Parts: sequence; C-alpha cells; structure tokens
Amino acid sequence: MHNVMGNKKSIAVFVLPAFIIYAVFALVPIAYNVYVSFLQTDLMSPSKFVGFKNYINLFRDKTFTGALKNNILMVIGSLIAHLPLALFFGNILFQKIKGSHFFQTVFFLPSVICGVAVGLTWTFVYNSQFGLVNKFFEIIGMGGLQKTWLADKDLALFCIIVVVMWQFVGYHMVIQIAAMKNIPSSYYEAAEIDGASKWVQFKSITFPLIKPILKVDAVLIITGSLKYYDLVAVMTGGGPNHATELMSTYMFYQGFRTLKYGYSAAIGVILLVLCMCSVGLSNLVFRTETIEF
Repeated sequence: MHNVMGNKKSIAVFVLPAFIIYAVFALVPIAYNVYVSFLQTDLMSPSKFVGFKNYINLFRDKTFTGALKNNILMVIGSLIAHLPLALFFGNILFQKIKGSHFFQTVFFLPSVICGVAVGLTWTFVYNSQFGLVNKFFEIIGMGGLQKTWLADKDLALFCIIVVVMWQFVGYHMVIQIAAMKNIPSSYYEAAEIDGASKWVQFKSITFPLIKPILKVDAVLIITGSLKYYDLVAVMTGGGPNHATELMSTYMFYQGFRTLKYGYSAAIGVILLVLCMCSVGLSNLVFRTETIEF
C-alpha cells in the first residue's frame, strides 16, 4: 500500500474516475455558462456574440443591483443569525446536561425539511389575517404591532432571514458541536484543576481550537445565502416590488420567463465569483495555525 500511495501514476489512476465525473457535472457546465454569458441568446434562435454587454447591462439594471444588495444583506443577516447563535447553543449543549442529545435533534430537525415546505408553512405563520405572529400580538394585547409582514417592503426580507435562521441554526450548531467533541477532554480537565470558569474554558480552549471548523461553517453560510432560491420563490416570489429579489430568483426570471439566457448566465457567473471571493475572505478572517492534538 505504501508503494502504491508513493506512486503518482497509481494515485492518478484512482483519482481519474472521480475527476472525470466532477469535470462532466461541474467544470464543463460552469465553462459553458461562462461562454453563454457572452451571448445574446434564447437557446433556440441563432446566438449573437455581445462580449461584456450582458455584464454592463446588469450593473445598469436597478432590479439586479437591488437583488445584489439584498443578497449582501442576506449574507450579513445569516452570518449574524447563524454563527453566534449556533456557537451559543452549541456550547451549552456540549456541556453534559440532561437532554442534550434530544435538544440537538430538535434544533437540527428543521434543516432536513424541504425548503418549499418550510416556505409554505411560514407563509401561513406570517399571514396578516390568521397567521400565528399577528394572533400572538393580539392575544398579548399588542395589536398595534400587527403587520402585513410579507407584503411590507421594509419587513419582508427580514422575515425571510428569520425563517432561514430557524431552519439552519441547528445545522450549524451540530457542525460546531462535532468540532468541540474532537477537542481532547484532558484540556478541560486541566483547566478545571486550575480553577478556570466555563467562560474562560470557552474563550481559551474551545473557540481557538474550533476556528478551522468555524471557517468552513462561514463558507457554507455565505455561499448558501448567495444561492437561496426556494424560500424566497415560495414566500414572496421576489416581491413586494422586488424588495426580496435575490440574484438567484432574478436569474430564474431572466432565464425561464423572458428567455434571456445570456443575461441569466451572466448573473450566474457573478454568483460564482462572489462565492469564490467569500471563500478567500473566510480564509483571511479565520486564518489560524495548524493545531495537532
């Protein structure tokens, strides 16, 4: 086995099938999408090469720039909602408390539910006539806080961020708990002998040692926030008046409603670039030295 792992040709033979599959289903479609982004085409009539015209028109398109702004707000909101909350609940449930595994399951459960089902459920929750949110304010005597939540352009995007938080905070919490469990218990035992409080143990042991996983988690949150589609499509369809329009929903609209596939492909390329930049930014923010246990 050692001879095989030391032979580059043998390694290439084992890696090649996986690379071919990856190339066919990932690299080739990405390359084709980049090519289409330089065309004016509906994929049925003859195509016309227009160079960077689609990209220039995108940044002159107020709907797209609004969608880009909403995506940035979604990324910021998701990071604020997910990382600190997941870390907070994860650190609590990491302690040996009664019912820890039960609560981990409860928190994680929403993340396995279909996004369309989640969107439909929360549409009813936010309903201005019979929704649970307005009913709650009515019951506690604060009827003045009742709103047409998803029809209010100032509140709709915030309402969607709340749903995203509800659905995925448990997913990120489980990832972080798994990282915490990988830390040798001897570190905590030594800290307890020295009289360190739980907060000091978290600040000095837990947080520094799970930073590599937090980096991965941040990448998942950012790229996921850039690609959200199903919740927005089901709950608001990008409305009201494009207040919740995201690049993914606008890309779908341009590609499958107006048949501007070149224009739609250009949006996809910008999404790809933003995802790549997010990976680089996360590597910079969570830059750590390699730690061996």
